[in-house]
Amino acid sequence: MGFTLKEICEAVGGYTEGDATIIVNSVAEPGLASEIDLAFAADINFANQIKDGASRVAILSPGMNFRDYGLDGALIVDRPRFAMSGLTKIFDQGQRYPTGVHSTAIVSNKSNIAKNVSIGPYSIISDGVDIGEGSVIGPMCFVGVDTKIGDNAYLREGVKIGSDVIIGKRFIAQSGAVIGSDGFSFVTKDVSDAEMARESLGKAQRSNNENKWVRIHSLAGVVLGDDVEIGANSTIDRGTVRATRIGNNVKTDNLSQIGHNVSIGNNCLICAQVGIAGSSRLGNNVVLGGQTGISDNIVIGDNVITGGATKVLSNVPSGKIMLGYPATSMDKQIESYKALRKLPNLVKQFADLKKTISKKR
Repeated sequence: MGFTLKEICEAVGGYTEGDATIIVNSVAEPGLASEIDLAFAADINFANQIKDGASRVAILSPGMNFRDYGLDGALIVDRPRFAMSGLTKIFDQGQRYPTGVHSTAIVSNKSNIAKNVSIGPYSIISDGVDIGEGSVIGPMCFVGVDTKIGDNAYLREGVKIGSDVIIGKRFIAQSGAVIGSDGFSFVTKDVSDAEMARESLGKAQRSNNENKWVRIHSLAGVVLGDDVEIGANSTIDRGTVRATRIGNNVKTDNLSQIGHNVSIGNNCLICAQVGIAGSSRLGNNVVLGGQTGISDNIVIGDNVITGGATKVLSNVPSGKIMLGYPATSMDKQIESYKALRKLPNLVKQFADLKKTISKKR
């Protein structure tokens, strides 16, 4: 599947220089590119690797002359990383699942399957399911009773969606994602030691009660907006008595966990291994760096960003950039790190000063 440089330019923007009729079949790093690859060399350090490959054309940034690198042509773009989005889209061949409903799939006759839907081997579609037009359900997927999936969904292999889940258009679920698992919600007959520890911040005496943990059942479902993407082996728990809700254009990375009753606004980015505990609320345009942890019942405002491994234990106002454990403003956290690195020298200086004073006495 090849495209001319001109066709690529029409798809991703920018402008061409040199021979725009050259056909390429893929995109590659400059040092590894073959004659039929488009070298992604918008950074000067990458461009210097062009000589190590065999590409004839490349993506460059404004001000870079393709002739200086021995190329026959170039696509010039202002924002290379954004151009990479469109570039990878046109070359992406997907998983190439077979079209139609596979003979091994089990599809309830009480389900509603729209036109041009593919359902892969050993997948199960339950009673009352609606699947929108143009959707692809990969192999070994499960869709539970009365779940609704919008048009042009794309479920990779092994995705599991529970009952009573409502999903918008253009949904993507990577391999092994689980939507609508039961929430992690348990209670004891008497007040537990864990509850007392939390209430007293660890000051309460332990009761040593042997209370048995009893499940609080998850009666509500999950509601996802349009253009949501869920990473591989990620989970979204169903709500207890109100649905867990995810807004439009929310993207989660692999191994993320979203607890029961959580509410997430629009255009949020949830990176790998993020954990959001039950009943927390996130605003719009929130970005959570990898391994961020959000305690339960926390409210995070719009446009908040957390750095990697941040642990949020209290509410965060809109627009804040947070880092550390416990989370504080990133600039303050960095100053604390700098001060901490100086601590060994300060201790040594204090010890030396103490010795000097003692001798003078």
